[in-house]
Amino acid sequence: MRVWSSPPGPATTRLKCVVALICLLAAGLLMERPAMAAEQEMRFVVVRSNQVGCEPTCPEWISAAGAIGPKTPALLKATLKMLAGRKLPLVLRSPGGDMAAAMALGRLIRKSKLSVAVGTTMFVGCQRDQKNCTANDKKGADYIGKAASLGACEQACTLVLASGIRRLAGEGTIVDDIPMLAGNEADTRKLVAYYGEMGVRYQSLAERLRNAAGRLHPYQLSLELMLTDQLPVGQLVDAEICRAVPAPDNCRVFTTLDLE
Repeated sequence: MRVWSSPPGPATTRLKCVVALICLLAAGLLMERPAMAAEQEMRFVVVRSNQVGCEPTCPEWISAAGAIGPKTPALLKATLKMLAGRKLPLVLRSPGGDMAAAMALGRLIRKSKLSVAVGTTMFVGCQRDQKNCTANDKKGADYIGKAASLGACEQACTLVLASGIRRLAGEGTIVDDIPMLAGNEADTRKLVAYYGEMGVRYQSLAERLRNAAGRLHPYQLSLELMLTDQLPVGQLVDAEICRAVPAPDNCRVFTTLDLE
């Protein structure tokens, strides 16, 4: 398979070798790994921290969890419209999904200048999929909880991670199965172009040595700019950030007007 349309040369030959190596690696991983269980399509909900002592000014974030499907970019767009320009970080956990949708989602995140961290939101009171819940009434938000550096961002999810203004994955998280090839030559060129838009060093990323499980160390991901920091999600959502002057945009003051 040729990724570039340029005439053959040393660089093209080198890239062909890289592509062949990736194909062999991917085949091995597919044989070793069982099929991923189906997961509900990604949903986005705005969450307020319940960290002790942060009120009346607490950090908020967008919880993004589930598989990426064709409708996922529109769901995020609706959430951002509701936020009316506020830039909340995304706390992301996903097994992957539709690559074209993931790239559309990533471009929306980059355009909106949001940060992204791999992590899991643990809800308190009203759960994400619970209907007609009143447990969080008079608490300033429909959803409250905390975020932790737990969970994985795999396959197409990593394209979303790559789009953040800041891209964090701390200890306790997994960033795995980064797409290096698409279904055909044209789609692979689109994938390479997307990495270029996001500032990720595609060719260097493809050449990096994997460990026995086929994974890259976070340090290597940082070198190729898939990550900007090997830091926990708390860097974006810990109550301490709201003590800065000025406070980050995701710190919101809870007032009596929120009860009306």
